[in-house]
Amino acid sequence: MNKLFIDTDVLIDFSHGKSHLLENILKEKQTELFLNPVIIAEFFTDEALKGEKKEKAIEFFTHFTVLEITGKIGFLAGELLQSRKTNFLGDALVAGTCLANQIPLLTRNKKHFTKVPNLLFYSPTSMKN
Repeated sequence: MNKLFIDTDVLIDFSHGKSHLLENILKEKQTELFLNPVIIAEFFTDEALKGEKKEKAIEFFTHFTVLEITGKIGFLAGELLQSRKTNFLGDALVAGTCLANQIPLLTRNKKHFTKVPNLLFYSPTSMKN
């Protein structure tokens, strides 16, 4: 089974009906989807997520495996920030999670991660079927 880490922007696009990419990946059922607590926190800052919408969002997150932020990931994130490979703590923790677990990243914000060495990005051809 393929593995894929989903960035917040992809989740937001999906939840607002702006992109069907994640929907297609979910339908294929050939890819295990991952995120970390940073993604959850960023996603749930949306003030529109109240009541039933919030409950639906929480239910939707059962499709993902949550990878905890470990000491190794913290170390990698710190190195990325120190060396100016990333500019934001959230992005550094996302990149560190992907690197530590060797999982490709699906994001629209590649510019936030282009300086991160050895980070793999999702492209339809990068996934084995």
